[in-house]
Amino acid sequence: MKNFDYLEPKTVAEACALLKQHGGEAKVFAGGSQLTILMKQGLLEPKSLVNIKKIPELKGIRYDANDGLIIGALVTHREIETSPLVKDKFPVLCEAEREVANIRVRNMGTVGGNLASGEPLTDLSQIFISLDGKAMIAGPGGQRTILVEELFLDFYTTCIAEDEILTQVVLPPLPPRSGIEYIRFSSSSVVDKPSAGVAVRLTLESSGETIQTARIVLGCVGATPVRAHKAEVLITGKKLTAELAEEAGSTASQECSPTSDLRGSEHYKRAIVRTLVKRAAAKAYERARQF
Repeated sequence: MKNFDYLEPKTVAEACALLKQHGGEAKVFAGGSQLTILMKQGLLEPKSLVNIKKIPELKGIRYDANDGLIIGALVTHREIETSPLVKDKFPVLCEAEREVANIRVRNMGTVGGNLASGEPLTDLSQIFISLDGKAMIAGPGGQRTILVEELFLDFYTTCIAEDEILTQVVLPPLPPRSGIEYIRFSSSSVVDKPSAGVAVRLTLESSGETIQTARIVLGCVGATPVRAHKAEVLITGKKLTAELAEEAGSTASQECSPTSDLRGSEHYKRAIVRTLVKRAAAKAYERARQF
């Protein structure tokens, strides 16, 4: 690992100014669970590291009745996993975090780092997208808000500029009669990066069992998380049956672009997506009907 300058700003504005000053030669350091590995392997050789871990405004989890659940970029996976507030508002996040890597990684890795890295083999992004989550991004010119869905551009590439920092993720309150389910599948062990991960959120009409809104998000089967729009349209305005869930899974499996690798062939991953969508949709529908 080559030598580098270590910078420690106290505010977001100061951090963005340092990133702008050093241009593409500086990298943001938070949990470091991925960045340090890339640096040790020589894949990244930044001349400066901007450590944002001591910036108070990037920490904490809180809930606002209008905005929803607000998660600071420095919140760790372990904090989400064990947060009573998250468990009360979005228990699916706690359930998913229990299967992320191992306890050491969950204690160090942060939500902001997970998203900003553009890592394609992850779990949180598809859940956030299914919940219509928003990403708050700060830069020298101020703050902007985008949908988490719009954050990802390609493998390990996001729309965050070199002088910007992801500061928060905001998850709007779930509409009444909503159910969400996330299922991941790993080919080797439960703590391995998933071969595929599927998040389904269904919101029913207030007076019946018809699906009013559908979100079907596929992860780990492409360069970025994928919204299965055709499958969403297929089930919207209908009551979910076993046959319809099966058809939605089949449709969704053709909306992604998996590549063959150590975690499975393209054909294998499409089959996994088909099964996971069917199961997640059935579970989300069951949960929505309970409210």
